[in-house]
Amino acid sequence: MDKATTIELIVFVLESLNLIKKRFATIHSSDDFLVDDSGLEKLDSISMRLQSIGEEAVFDICKNELDDLEKKVLKLHVLLEQNK
Repeated sequence: MDKATTIELIVFVLESLNLIKKRFATIHSSDDFLVDDSGLEKLDSISMRLQSIGEEAVFDICKNELDDLEKKVLKLHVLLEQNK
């Protein structure tokens, strides 16, 4: 990724974080998201912004971390099965 693209990505993330904080300011419990249409719209918009921010991280995890994660989960599974 070149420097200009990295800067654009950082600006997008900062803008997204600002919008998330603004939209979350009136949310005091998870139930507030479900009270009315306004809460649901906030949940949807916040979720989409978090998803957009996370796309770079998701790609990296899928590309570089899945094999190691799978090995660890399988090891945990074996340990739990042995201790039944």
